[in-house]
Amino acid sequence: MNPMEFTIPEEDKLPFTDYYKKYIAPKCQSYELERLSAVAKQTKRRKVSQPLTYLGMAIFFASFAFCFYALAILDDGGLFFTGLVAAIFVMVCVAIINIWANGEASKLRGNIFRDIYPIVIGYFGKSFELNPSQLPELDTYKSYGILPDYDRSHFDDSFKGTYKDVPFVLREVVLEESDGYKDNKKQYKTIFDGILVEFSIPKRFSGTTVISQDKGFFANRLTDFMSKLSRVKLEDVAFEQHFEVYSSDQVEARYLLNTAAMERFLSLAQFYRAGLEASFNDQKLLIKLSSKHNYFEPQLDISKPLSFRGDIEQLFKELTEIFSFIDALNLDAKTGL
Repeated sequence: MNPMEFTIPEEDKLPFTDYYKKYIAPKCQSYELERLSAVAKQTKRRKVSQPLTYLGMAIFFASFAFCFYALAILDDGGLFFTGLVAAIFVMVCVAIINIWANGEASKLRGNIFRDIYPIVIGYFGKSFELNPSQLPELDTYKSYGILPDYDRSHFDDSFKGTYKDVPFVLREVVLEESDGYKDNKKQYKTIFDGILVEFSIPKRFSGTTVISQDKGFFANRLTDFMSKLSRVKLEDVAFEQHFEVYSSDQVEARYLLNTAAMERFLSLAQFYRAGLEASFNDQKLLIKLSSKHNYFEPQLDISKPLSFRGDIEQLFKELTEIFSFIDALNLDAKTGL
């Protein structure tokens, strides 16, 4: 595999090729015999598991139909229970058979990814890390004022690094709110699914300035911000049509959002078309962006010779996206934006 053929930025091709040949290729090669053995075993076992899976699914649907017949036609709770137990038993057997067939290959895939992916990340520098420990809880981000009211939340993958002396943390997050009850079980609906990207920036400011696309900002945000922030009117008509700005300090907001900064935010919002919002608070900039993309998801396919091409190309694409925020918003500058 020639890394020069990878879809990565042109300026990285030569240095990354050297890095790949020195650190990544030998690691991939060291797993090759183990990979071939696991794939051969998986292929052999699938010849058994696949027909049994098809048979099991047929029995499951037959058992499910029997349950319906027993309850709706015969009105026989005993036969319904028998059919239900049979359906559950069959699905458990199907799951066990597929774990037996694919478990070893899946375990090896996980081991290879955990061993080699940090080496791939290492190309960008020692500060770069997937799912680092000791990250702040979601409540920490409430002080930025761009999160909607939510009842339940969870993080997925996180990634930290430093680019142009600007430390950043990207976090995948899902926010949900209560949506009544069904069958005595509380229901939830998703109100935000995307990423939060936190940048530690060198600019000095003491207040909170929020850039929102939500015209119902105060109606949909945490109530303690209602008394702290006031609307900031800016001169850029195009920016004003797209965003509303609220701040605890009118002068500081205009310092942060000069003409060039407004143009940059507007350009990013038009590029992503995904409800981009931002907040300056506590010497940091937090950007909230809706996204269905699953960041840093393993692309590794151990049925093929190991190259890590898919993971490498995806990592470059995802990090380039983060770097573009720093470049586009001039976040490494110590004054203005």
